[in-house]
Amino acid sequence: MKKIFFIIFTFALLLGVSSCVDTFLEKPDTSGTVDLDKIYSSTKNAEAALFRCYRDVLKHGWPTGWGVGHGVLGSISGELSKGYDWHGTWFICNAGLSVTGSDGSDAGADHFAQNWQYIRQCFLVKENIDAVPDMDETMKTYIKAEATGLIAYRYMGMFYRYGGLPIVTKSFVPEDDLTLPRASLQEMLDYTLELIDEAYQGLPNSWNNIGERTGMYAGRLTKGAALAMKARLLMFAARPLFNSTTPYLDFGENNNVICFGNVNQSRWQDAIAANEAVLTWAAANGYGLINTGGAAAGQPNPNAAADYGTACSVLGNKEVILAYKLNDNGNIPYYYNTSPYWTNNRYDTDNVGMMTNFLENYYNVNGSDMVWPKVGDAEPLPASHWTDNINSIEPRFRIDLVVQGLGGWANPNDNRWQPDGWGRGLANRNTGVIFPRAYGFGKGCGFSSKFYYGAGARTWFEPPLFRMAEIYLNLAEAYNEANDATNALKNLNMVHNRAGLPAITQTNKDQLRNIVWREKAIEYFNENHRYYDVKHWKHPEIATNIIGGVKRELQIRVSANNQLLSSVIEYWDAEVYTTFWHPKMFLEPFPQSEVNKGILIQNPGY
Repeated sequence: MKKIFFIIFTFALLLGVSSCVDTFLEKPDTSGTVDLDKIYSSTKNAEAALFRCYRDVLKHGWPTGWGVGHGVLGSISGELSKGYDWHGTWFICNAGLSVTGSDGSDAGADHFAQNWQYIRQCFLVKENIDAVPDMDETMKTYIKAEATGLIAYRYMGMFYRYGGLPIVTKSFVPEDDLTLPRASLQEMLDYTLELIDEAYQGLPNSWNNIGERTGMYAGRLTKGAALAMKARLLMFAARPLFNSTTPYLDFGENNNVICFGNVNQSRWQDAIAANEAVLTWAAANGYGLINTGGAAAGQPNPNAAADYGTACSVLGNKEVILAYKLNDNGNIPYYYNTSPYWTNNRYDTDNVGMMTNFLENYYNVNGSDMVWPKVGDAEPLPASHWTDNINSIEPRFRIDLVVQGLGGWANPNDNRWQPDGWGRGLANRNTGVIFPRAYGFGKGCGFSSKFYYGAGARTWFEPPLFRMAEIYLNLAEAYNEANDATNALKNLNMVHNRAGLPAITQTNKDQLRNIVWREKAIEYFNENHRYYDVKHWKHPEIATNIIGGVKRELQIRVSANNQLLSSVIEYWDAEVYTTFWHPKMFLEPFPQSEVNKGILIQNPGY
């Protein structure tokens, strides 16, 4: 289970690999802690430096790497509850993104300073790997490409978080001029594309036959990972937040760092080409969307739950182009694994259930909309309605959540994944509160069990960073924006049919756009996509139903204090709190401490 290449770190050796400075835009540490000669004196030491880069770079957006000490991005994108009052997500939901941060962050929903520290680590590897005496030239070429690709991964992430940022092309020495201004959005895009293309040229298609044993280098970047980065980057470049004549807020003479200043349809064509290139590479290298149902094209997949569960959860499956392969029981599983095997005595995942606002995205198994209770209904709905709904909802829901009355859908016959005995409330169970009141909040309609299909005793998981479903949904979105409904539907239905649902046939551009957005929401529930997607789509409900607005949760009245279906009496929807939105939040803020240095210009509105 632990054939993961970067688990073995030589931490003592690597203490000095990243400078002890607060950000890249300060003088590098010259105190002697970085002994480059020692690090690059052997393959073992040099690989440890590279693997440290993987560990730090690829955690971007996941717990320990997204900005706050408690919670997940889904809690501020309307997928999950805001959590407890000590969670960073609680503060962001209540008051918005802050320039001073909260709950351990330096600002907003990202550790801004870490980006530069980790980029510097990668440049040090790239610049010094040639000095390793016992490493062959082929491996040196791979490692330089990997370091370049990891730098590109961080620049890609910063592009859609911040807009234009300083262009850094090497590790700094004390004599360098470090007063780098923000680049324009176009310059930022061009540089990131250069990094990706450079990495692509040097990377292998597969690491399977490299090394002393098969699979020893699983998880390292491939040409496919570089192509997937390019595909995602160009999607964000084409979406309306950046692909616009005017920015989301006027920034005066600095508009070009947050907006291209024009609407260019060719950006969608560039995105199409990049995503099609991923499909071509995947077909030639054994990757693809998992659909084992055997149904004809356009037909619902009868094995939808297992196939979706495999794609999200099973380690090393053919749908995942790149995963964060850190076999660790730290903060990442802490916030995603809600089984009693892992967190029955811990509180941080106990108050993070799915909001009704998001629940309403899921389809009935026949492809129609589900009927859920609404705020303002004259009376609650009976237990039989709840039972009918959870038995007829689409298969992805069964993998994504454990709900009142039915646990262990993703792990049948495994009592570690059953709700009974957890000592926590599934949904907002109550025995005394009368409709239409809300009995607290946080439990939603159930807890996330995504990433743990068939997990058994495994408590950790490998966050999927790029999987094939994203490429098909990117193409559906881009073809629709390019007025090609035929190809949009072809790609959309690859994912929709795999989910066990009948084909979508809508060809109206505006309506199809909303359907694509909905499909992306469901397919990528709790995978850190929605927070950025809705901003760059400039989703019309961003302020009222997604990031901002009134949040609703199901209230389930039961006859006994347990999670059994037989105990459900009735249920209803209730407004439980309101979250904050301001247009300044389309992009993240920089830490005020950085802005005070007089180099970086703060994003508008903060």
